[in-house]
Amino acid sequence: MKYLQKYYFLLLLLTTLSLTGCRTSTSATDAATAEGQRLSPQRVDIRGTIVTSRYDQGQVMLEVEAFGASPESRYNRAYVLVLPTTQIIGPDGQSISLSEIRQGQHAAVLIRGGGQGNQVGMGVARKVWIEDTY
Repeated sequence: MKYLQKYYFLLLLLTTLSLTGCRTSTSATDAATAEGQRLSPQRVDIRGTIVTSRYDQGQVMLEVEAFGASPESRYNRAYVLVLPTTQIIGPDGQSISLSEIRQGQHAAVLIRGGGQGNQVGMGVARKVWIEDTY
């Protein structure tokens, strides 16, 4: 009978630890997302405000100006061609369409292309994140 009580206690302890570990990992992720954590990577080619947006034949040309000199952004200003096949992520983490990009929104962009030093970048957008205003 003694051994049965010891094994029962050990089984109860292991079950409690395993359930607590699972619960903690999912609730921490939900809390970080609920706090408005940035969905884009910390270092991108350009992070700033969309200054102009021009639509032509299914493509959008964006001019994005950085908030200021920042180690998180490679360029201070970028001219980005956004194709219909470019993945665009909204502030809620869901994909959005090309038509939902507006002037004045904050965006983070990864660019396929080059630029002139760290001043002006130019290329095709690989991925665009529309971010909440800070």
